Amino acid sequence: MSQHTTSFPRYRIVGRIALFLALFAGPITMAQAGGGPIDMPKSIEPRVAAGKCLSAPGLVASEGNFLPYIRVAKGETIHTRDLLVAIPGFGVVLEPTGKSVSLTLQGNLPELSDSPVLESAVILHDTKAYDLDFTFIRGRVILTNTRTKGAARIWLRKDIGVQLTLPEPGDSVAIEAFGRWPTGEAFSRTRKAGDGPVQLWAVHCLKGKLEIKANKTEWSMSAAPGLAYFHGDSTAGPAASGPERRDNPPSWADPKAPVLPLAVTIKGVVETYTGKLRDKELEEIGGEMISLAEKEKDPKRARALRQIAIHAMIALDEPEKVAELLGDSKVPEVRQIAVIGLRHWIGSREGRDMKLYEILQNELSYTRSEAETIMQLLHSPFDRNQPETYETLVAFLKHRKQSIRELAHWHLVRLAPGGRDIPYDAGADAADRGKAAAAWKKLIPDGELPPGKKDGTKKTDKGD
Repeated sequence: MSQHTTSFPRYRIVGRIALFLALFAGPITMAQAGGGPIDMPKSIEPRVAAGKCLSAPGLVASEGNFLPYIRVAKGETIHTRDLLVAIPGFGVVLEPTGKSVSLTLQGNLPELSDSPVLESAVILHDTKAYDLDFTFIRGRVILTNTRTKGAARIWLRKDIGVQLTLPEPGDSVAIEAFGRWPTGEAFSRTRKAGDGPVQLWAVHCLKGKLEIKANKTEWSMSAAPGLAYFHGDSTAGPAASGPERRDNPPSWADPKAPVLPLAVTIKGVVETYTGKLRDKELEEIGGEMISLAEKEKDPKRARALRQIAIHAMIALDEPEKVAELLGDSKVPEVRQIAVIGLRHWIGSREGRDMKLYEILQNELSYTRSEAETIMQLLHSPFDRNQPETYETLVAFLKHRKQSIRELAHWHLVRLAPGGRDIPYDAGADAADRGKAAAAWKKLIPDGELPPGKKDGTKKTDKGD
């Protein structure tokens, strides 16, 4: 399918941790809460105690759509039916009532692993048949058998129900789930129900063994070196070859891996800024951290502040704040992080791209044409083998809206890496932007492809 606006040519569619310590370590009170989820699954099941939170900071909970997120402190009770969210960059350990399984929600940031997951979100359910019954919304979870003897059985709800068995105490598995709009899939205002972003998942057997049963099919996995990796998606289903051999665990789960620079930076930032954030409301934290980053003299610490702030806004369903930063911020790094966050948000659930389209018009005063152009750029409807793709993106470098300029440049440097050395700042004055656009035009003249690119190539980019 394809969808066009007056701003776009006809494209050939090619297929389908701890900085928030002050924020999340406090007691749960409604006065501290702000915002709430916009599209969590509806439920009529009773809300009952389901376990405890064993660590802090990083966990927030909401009882339903448009009901505020509240802090969950260490030792607090967690409940069935609530949406539980671990903020990107934080690992939160939960102990279900039966105490037979440990459930860790491991929030991620782009520089903490090469995985595209960010926040981790689940809903727990009351169960007597299993050691744990939960709906896995998105992110990364780690499940560990904490029994003194015997197997732990888990019922995982996603698109279907899946039974997981960890046969022995200590056996552990990590599961990741995320969504994305494939390269070549255009934004559409008339998309049919059920025609949403592709949902992808991966299973990593971290220790011992794992048995999986979905419908009438069963698979067995074992930690590296062994059949330690399994993946699939909502389009093709589980990989036809089944679990794959891995000689080593993923780097983010390897206890022998060196501590990452970002983790070290976050620790230092916590010591500096905890006191400044302690009394802030949930809805104030992101903006306050962005302001603190502007005053921070160390570039690495400023980047850590910005990453956590922007991705936390996304985790708490505040895309309007991130879209506003994309359009207004004069800091290139803020805008670049905002692009990643918004693409993540619209890809995570069906219908979110349309919600953002409406937000752009109703809350941020974009015209219908501008909003549709932004949504097309947040998707990636481009055929990289068509000259019109580059002509349009280069033209957008001079667009009157900063958000469109930033998105166009974000795509250009990924589709045509040869232009990465061309200085460009979407927030600079018109004269400087014009010089950069002229340099891009010289690199990729009208009617041509980027240097070294031949028609028919299928080279992909990790950023797409």
